[in-house]
Amino acid sequence: MDDAASESGEQGVAVADGDALDTVELPPPGTARRGRLRFSHPALADWAWPYVAVNGATDGPRLALLAGVHPAEYPAIEASIRVTRDLDPARLRGSLVSLPVVDLPAFLPRTPFVCPIDGKNPNRAFPGDPAGSFTDAMNDAIFRAVVAPADALVDLHGGDMVEDLIPFSIYSVSGDAALDARSAAIGHAFGLPYLVASTPRRGLGGTTVQAAAAVGIPGIIAEAGGRGLLTEPETQLLVDGVGNVLRHLRMLDGDVPPAAPVEVGRFTWLTSPAEGMWYPAVAVGDEVAEGQTIGRVGDLFGEPLAEIAAPHAGHVLFVTSSPAMRLDGLVLAIGAP
Repeated sequence: MDDAASESGEQGVAVADGDALDTVELPPPGTARRGRLRFSHPALADWAWPYVAVNGATDGPRLALLAGVHPAEYPAIEASIRVTRDLDPARLRGSLVSLPVVDLPAFLPRTPFVCPIDGKNPNRAFPGDPAGSFTDAMNDAIFRAVVAPADALVDLHGGDMVEDLIPFSIYSVSGDAALDARSAAIGHAFGLPYLVASTPRRGLGGTTVQAAAAVGIPGIIAEAGGRGLLTEPETQLLVDGVGNVLRHLRMLDGDVPPAAPVEVGRFTWLTSPAEGMWYPAVAVGDEVAEGQTIGRVGDLFGEPLAEIAAPHAGHVLFVTSSPAMRLDGLVLAIGAP
């Protein structure tokens, strides 16, 4: 793999250009490399994923930074771009490898949730399968190249094109107490208002952090922003959060600002019992009581179809912002201690 001519970043750091095949080789200590990551799998041969690898001047942990698993979550993608653009290898201990857009086929078509090639949600299909469809093969290749070699994972997300949420982080409860404690510590350090301990369950498996935890890698999904908008406050929240994680892992000097996120041990996704128009009666951040009406679904004649009640007390962390609602579509999520 040959490096092309380098250019200077904002901090005067040389950034070399170099494509990669199947794996990301770190550049020499104290330098960064960016390029296109290609894979030898036949289904992936027509695609090339932008990547950045930053190798610190001294030894330390390796952090995998993903974004764009759902590529209409724009603050996450922009935060990844900014972090790697501004990170000075001379100040870094260890290394960081970043993919700003994982579901690349969905980015330019602005396809929410799923890969348009096979209709699968990538964050329900990790760690992937080289013998599966496009998304399975993509996830397998990216997991092997970027996540598996890492000591920790941060996967940046947000509300998709038809979703609104209050910023929160998620870690997967693996059953390994020591590993779960390391993931929770990363979530605390990231510094978002809520920290969700997610127990894998049917229909919501295959996330990046679940797959990472299964091979002993701690990590979080950090969520901010939504509704298909690139918003500065949420982007900066994610940029600052990654910086906090780098300091927490002692990859950068400095203290992590104190944070006391609301601990969420009960995270309930509610789905629609009918197809039609969705009318939420609550907003993200609202506190709700058990049995409270939180929304309703009506048909296209204006007739009521169903009312939806909160199954338990808690805070609304996520709401589908689009009125168009499928049968069994996600309407909102409630978090409680």
